[in-house]
Amino acid sequence: MKIGFNTRSWHFWISAALAAPILIVSTTAVLIAHDKSLGLKEIPVSAGWLPGYAAPGRKAAQETELRAALVARDGSTWLGVKGGLVRTQDGAGRVVAAFTGEEVRSLAETAAGILVATKKGVWLGSGDSWQQVLRGEAWQIGSGADGRLHAVVKEVGLLESNDGGRQWQPAAAMAALAALPKPPAEEMTLGKLVMDLHTGKALLGKNAEWLWIDAIGLVMSFLSATGIYLWWRGLRRKSRLPAQG
Repeated sequence: MKIGFNTRSWHFWISAALAAPILIVSTTAVLIAHDKSLGLKEIPVSAGWLPGYAAPGRKAAQETELRAALVARDGSTWLGVKGGLVRTQDGAGRVVAAFTGEEVRSLAETAAGILVATKKGVWLGSGDSWQQVLRGEAWQIGSGADGRLHAVVKEVGLLESNDGGRQWQPAAAMAALAALPKPPAEEMTLGKLVMDLHTGKALLGKNAEWLWIDAIGLVMSFLSATGIYLWWRGLRRKSRLPAQG
């Protein structure tokens, strides 16, 4: 039997096999480019059925990675982990249900209660009663010698509070950042150039790279979807042909 290299056949079957992965990658690339405007990080989903999330032991270990700790005045210890908040006292631990699944990054104590910094903001409370006092991705909270509280929030900067964390305003110290010298131009390496060409930043700039990602992602999604359709239509056409005797 003669075995030949049929370019059309190889192209067809490889395209059919990779159409679904390419469709996933190109579609998610567009979604990632618009992550903030769509608020994707705020939308909870159930993805435990996917094979990549089927390792409960490893996931449990990641969820308990310690992020912050606080010894309160009443003797209790608060532990902020990647997957929530735990309060321990007299050797007994209790999970704070309000923060289940949240990454707790920093903790502080005030006269009004416990301040908890998470990826979604800063919360004030104790026990089962919590109130959100700051919105945004919080990185750090703490208190100074004068009793003022401070919080570092992504894309907002340094905020301060004089009333125990209930109200926040921009800290005057933020003005000092204007005196910092401009950072030197980032050293260009081949690795960075390759990445910037991949994302479109090298061609359109950081603020417009989403146009590049959208164009490539949508075209690849279209080609993959139509390829799957053509493959399916070809199978249907073959199934309708009379059997060759």
